[in-house]
Amino acid sequence: MDAQKYLKIAIIGVICIVIFVVGYGTYINDASRRHIEKMEAAQYTVLPVAHTDYRDIHAIVEDVNLTVRAPWTIDVTAQYEGVLSEVRVLKSQRVKEGEILATMRNDDLLAQTASAAADIEAARAQFINAEQTVSRYKYLVEHNAISVQEYDSAVAQRDAAHAQLESRIAKLDLMQSEQNKMTLTAPRAANIIQVYREAGRYVRAGEPIFMLADIRHLDARAVLTHEKFMQLLSVGNRFILEIQPYRLTHKAYPFGELSIPNSTLKLNQFYMSLLHVVPETDTDAELHEVIWQVENPTGILEPTYYDGAKILSKDTAHVLAVPSRGIQRDKKSGGFFVYTLDSESRLARRDVVCGIEGNNLTEIVSGIEKGEPIVIGDLSNCTVGMKVGASKYEF
Repeated sequence: MDAQKYLKIAIIGVICIVIFVVGYGTYINDASRRHIEKMEAAQYTVLPVAHTDYRDIHAIVEDVNLTVRAPWTIDVTAQYEGVLSEVRVLKSQRVKEGEILATMRNDDLLAQTASAAADIEAARAQFINAEQTVSRYKYLVEHNAISVQEYDSAVAQRDAAHAQLESRIAKLDLMQSEQNKMTLTAPRAANIIQVYREAGRYVRAGEPIFMLADIRHLDARAVLTHEKFMQLLSVGNRFILEIQPYRLTHKAYPFGELSIPNSTLKLNQFYMSLLHVVPETDTDAELHEVIWQVENPTGILEPTYYDGAKILSKDTAHVLAVPSRGIQRDKKSGGFFVYTLDSESRLARRDVVCGIEGNNLTEIVSGIEKGEPIVIGDLSNCTVGMKVGASKYEF
């Protein structure tokens, strides 16, 4: 009986030992597996990953160099020499037709005008006296108190006095006409583009004082690659020009009063429409000279040269897009490709065809489907086929 009892105890002990050994082995295997996975994960390069999706983007061309010109310009010149006594307008100011821009002073002309006015008074007095003499002589000759010859002489003296009066009036009119030239007015509604001379300067006849132009509509010229220009055209024929703000803020404009009615444009943005392209887009050309008409209702934009400008399509395109940072270019073929992840999180290369670029996004025409992961960032230390970790890239 005791032997059976001890046998049962031994069997139970062996079963417990087996269960313990199996359980401990399972624990060791699981811990080892987790440790191995942790060690392997620690060796992965973690890269930001974005997923392709449909987005509304503008077509954008950056770092554009533009020459902006006014359709016409007019120089307002001094019509008579003298001192520029007062300048009433500022550069960039909008003026109406006939508005006074500046006044001049010529002391010699003033003296001559005053002298001509005095000469008129003397001639008028002489004429009045001669007219009275004629009236008196007429009465006398009718009563045979004087001869007809004396009367005719008085009439001749009166006519000579009248002619002298008319001559001096004409001279005064000439002086006043010259004096009117001392006031410079705007020949038409325009903006003041240049103020060449400041008040107090002596200027000669024919010397330019102001340059005027209507800058509400300007012409802008730029040279674009065929690829970039066609990207802009693919979204429409209306565009927005964006100038770097520092190129505008030094101008003497009342910024606080400026607004563009019914528009969401910023003060450094301007609507543009296409005027002319040389050569035409259907020709085999790498570069195009493109001419736009720029709407400038606020007058902020001046005719000059602007570098680092941006041109974007007014409308947006709803396209499959990825962050532009994820697009790679093959140095040999010139084509584009991206890095994606396969089902085992291994790095894979995929050739793609790109479309428009804008808002830091690039359109994918073909090569990648919606929802597929695109690796973003520096891949200089990565090779195709290696296993990598992924972190979410927000865009």
